[in-house]
Amino acid sequence: MDLAIWDYPPAEFLVSGFTSGAVESPFRIKRYRPEECAGQLVEDEVDVALLPTMLALQASDAIDAIPSVGLISWKYPYARLVWKGGLHDFPETVAYDRRVAQERFVSRVIMQEHYGVDPAFVPYDDRSPQELLDTPEDAALLVGPRVPSMQPEPFTIDIGREWYELVNYPMVWGLFVTQRDRADDETIEALIASAESAEDNRDVWVQAQETSPTLNEFYREDLRSGIDKLAIASLTELRKYLFYYDVTDEVPDVPFVYLDEDEEEEEEEG
Repeated sequence: MDLAIWDYPPAEFLVSGFTSGAVESPFRIKRYRPEECAGQLVEDEVDVALLPTMLALQASDAIDAIPSVGLISWKYPYARLVWKGGLHDFPETVAYDRRVAQERFVSRVIMQEHYGVDPAFVPYDDRSPQELLDTPEDAALLVGPRVPSMQPEPFTIDIGREWYELVNYPMVWGLFVTQRDRADDETIEALIASAESAEDNRDVWVQAQETSPTLNEFYREDLRSGIDKLAIASLTELRKYLFYYDVTDEVPDVPFVYLDEDEEEEEEEG
């Protein structure tokens, strides 16, 4: 089976149980930009993909989501909003790469709900974070694996931390999904086992990374792979905002699927 994950270090943490050999992997792991993972799944080039949560919710009728595992964090140095004026002079326009739809949406919600401003988000095609800083817009939304190493001089906010301050829950950035009715017990068990192994061996994995003090703290304290009650609550908030902001026609469901034995236990309890 083929598994598409993001070409970001946090995604590597999710599958580090496989790549370290701690858990036997049934997957060939392939790495793409987040939106490319979605394209690989749609085109049936891979069996499982890590999808941006917003895309997964928008496609909830066509996919199955693997339970108990995802890319969750309290902060997120891989998505930052940068402008010169700080909290005393909010931007009127924000440059962003049109491929980062989820980060753009979350940024819009944060700016409007948390700060009471509604800047215009101006899309650019295939622009690097550095190139976005050079546009004529007042602010730039920087997203990607190179962002943590950047040190832009203007005022910067962490989109993950801002989401937490808005809703009091960590952000669920990505979910593992298959096409509808393609998730089997082997797939579910393997991904859950890898995530659990990643958590158990977090210190070893972090020590092997070349990180700054900020990223070291992020990997040790803020990054999570398990979908717990706090993550479910965060998903509920995201689903509501997708509806309120007219991204979806209704509050979308989270199409989690479960192991056959879990379904049998639920039927017995019922």
